[in-house]
Amino acid sequence: MAEQKVEKKRKERFETLSTHLPGIQLRIEPGIQPDILRKTIEGLYQQAKEYAKTKFQIDDLTDQQAPRKEEIVGVAKGHEGLRGLSSEEDNFILTVIPRESIIWNRDVLKESMGIAYSAVTREALAVNVSIPVGFVTEKEITISEEVMAKAIGEALINLGISKEDLAKVVRQEVNISLDEKKLTEMITEGQIDLPPEAKTVEITWSLRVDQLKKPGKVN
Repeated sequence: MAEQKVEKKRKERFETLSTHLPGIQLRIEPGIQPDILRKTIEGLYQQAKEYAKTKFQIDDLTDQQAPRKEEIVGVAKGHEGLRGLSSEEDNFILTVIPRESIIWNRDVLKESMGIAYSAVTREALAVNVSIPVGFVTEKEITISEEVMAKAIGEALINLGISKEDLAKVVRQEVNISLDEKKLTEMITEGQIDLPPEAKTVEITWSLRVDQLKKPGKVN
């Protein structure tokens, strides 16, 4: 086989290795020479070619589906209660499915609910820490997976990370979940008055297509 050359693409680093097939190269990890038979390479090529061909066809069809989906969803949005159609001749059922999700405004909830907030709301603090492996702190501690696993319960400042760096690597947010049944009861009973801006309702639409009748098995 011919000489190797290094290829770097999409943050992946592979070497390419020429084969006995014209224009066909193997992608391999640097420094590794796989012992692979010509017959195996030929089989790999045929399967890879068919896989790539089908994948490109799927991608193309997916692109074609986008405007169709948009139009179908648009019709469903414009006609309350419409959730698709079925066709006996074409043997399919198409269902339009709306999924609703609610995003609560924590500050508005606290302000409008007062002491009742803690009765229906549970808060969870999510903290995300992102520090490059190999980073050397001001205390000359080199960050590694093992070091972080050991020090996760300690304050990051004790590792020598400056306050300026903390703002760059630490992200935290409060995720809230509500007892909506209890909240509804409190609103109904007039205990609280929840303003419209307390929540944002987001609806995502999806399509499902099924066969109306499964084709019979051929004996």
